[in-house]
Amino acid sequence: MDDDKTSLKEVVATYLRKNPEFLEEFPDVLETLHLNHSSGVAVSLIERQVEQLRQKNQDLGRQLNRLVHVAGENERLMTRLHQLTLELMMIGSRKDFFTHLGNSLLNDFNADILQICLFDQDIAGAAGEDVKHLRTDDPQMEPFRALLDKDHSVCGRLGERKLEFLFGSKARWVQSAALIPLGEKGEHGMMAIGSSDNARFYPGMGTLFLDLLANVISSSLTDGNELEQRRSA
Repeated sequence: MDDDKTSLKEVVATYLRKNPEFLEEFPDVLETLHLNHSSGVAVSLIERQVEQLRQKNQDLGRQLNRLVHVAGENERLMTRLHQLTLELMMIGSRKDFFTHLGNSLLNDFNADILQICLFDQDIAGAAGEDVKHLRTDDPQMEPFRALLDKDHSVCGRLGERKLEFLFGSKARWVQSAALIPLGEKGEHGMMAIGSSDNARFYPGMGTLFLDLLANVISSSLTDGNELEQRRSA
């Protein structure tokens, strides 16, 4: 008997799904339907439908607000990137270039710490104390190979070894980070931005600004090398 009731319920449910106009043709049936509210108070089917529509509208409103916020943030970042690119183009000193870059990144991203690592020893030396020189064959670079091979910025939480290698004694304060390859698959090096906010950098966040900035930095490194080669020729 229970199986027959279950089967009948499924038949009725299937019929109503295929014939949504049924309740309009038989309003007396609609008037007799009541659903238990979570508070225990019985509400009509129409009231429940109105409540569901209201909830959907609120969800859509929140999604729209998030999209508007993201769009506004992206516009601000792209405007700042354009301005920063023009500023960096006017700087002739390696040290001043990376100092200005570092200050801008920390201010624009509200990050707590920045580390730039370059494979070219001469450029790293000329860039000042804020830039670290790395050998391409350094064993400590091995954990970063897979990330650099992605050829785009990676955001989220980094392992303890990676954080200590990048940020040293300050690593314990870094709860989220962005790792940005410089050049194709990190041929010039990499840049890491750390934050004490574990939600500041997260997997799946947009990295267009960081990737474009990496292109600006890589271009400056390439242009600088070509200029030095012409001078020494």
